[in-house]
Amino acid sequence: MTSGTTTHEPSALPPGTIDPGRIESFEGSGGRLLRYRVLDSQPARYHLLYLHGIESHSAWFLPAAARLREFGFTTYLLDRRGSGLNMNYLPGDAPSARVLLEDVRRFRRRLGDPMLHLLGLSWGGKLATAVALDQPEELQSLILVTPGLRSRTDLSLLAKANVLLSLLAGGRRRFKLPIEPEMFTHTPRFLDFIRADPWRLQKVTARFLLTSRALDWMIARKIAHLRLPILLFLAGKDPIIDNKGAADLLSAVKNQVRLQIFDEAIHAIQFDQMERMVGDIVNFVEEIERR
Repeated sequence: MTSGTTTHEPSALPPGTIDPGRIESFEGSGGRLLRYRVLDSQPARYHLLYLHGIESHSAWFLPAAARLREFGFTTYLLDRRGSGLNMNYLPGDAPSARVLLEDVRRFRRRLGDPMLHLLGLSWGGKLATAVALDQPEELQSLILVTPGLRSRTDLSLLAKANVLLSLLAGGRRRFKLPIEPEMFTHTPRFLDFIRADPWRLQKVTARFLLTSRALDWMIARKIAHLRLPILLFLAGKDPIIDNKGAADLLSAVKNQVRLQIFDEAIHAIQFDQMERMVGDIVNFVEEIERR
């Protein structure tokens, strides 16, 4: 793991950020160097691994991570390959589900496989669920924040046809995501940030879309085998996530799923309802650690 740095682009940091975190790197699948952020708690009572959404990047969780640090959480915020700190090569690309899962596996190995709580937000909730199924060792819990397990948004039929054609030619053509800033939040300062964010990912490759579908298939096949305690956050007015579909999918899990619904939120509760979300996470994790 390389030595850290605090280099960042201020415009890519959301309102309320008090610490951009320490930036470090590790060798991901295929030898690809991947960067991530760390917000340390000294001493660390809990270790939290954060996986971000499809358009967002690790910095969107920095204000929440700083608040969690006050309760003893060290948070590792991974930027997916093709996103955020790792956008320099093929933005919006993911070669396969296997590669994304191996990236997380290699990161955990470099950490020394500490006991982790795994948190996935939006599309990152899909990846986090797949990670929990693929590599459950030393995971203490799964926290899903408005998870992209089922979506209310989709590409047009024409776009889907073009995705298939692109896949036949290697799958590197990029397609615009059917998500607008107003679907995340109505809070002016956060909406302004999202609109101006230079790292917001608005297009993904055909390979990424196929990877996303492969994760869906994997989760559908294996979800009943998930044995972790789960904390599920849903936004009551979410235009992106199919809340009923996500809840129905998780109903196959034999463990009790603790559900928290933010009735008036539309999606980005890490911005609009941060204090309540952090409090719920702290209570959930402390309860698990006391067992």
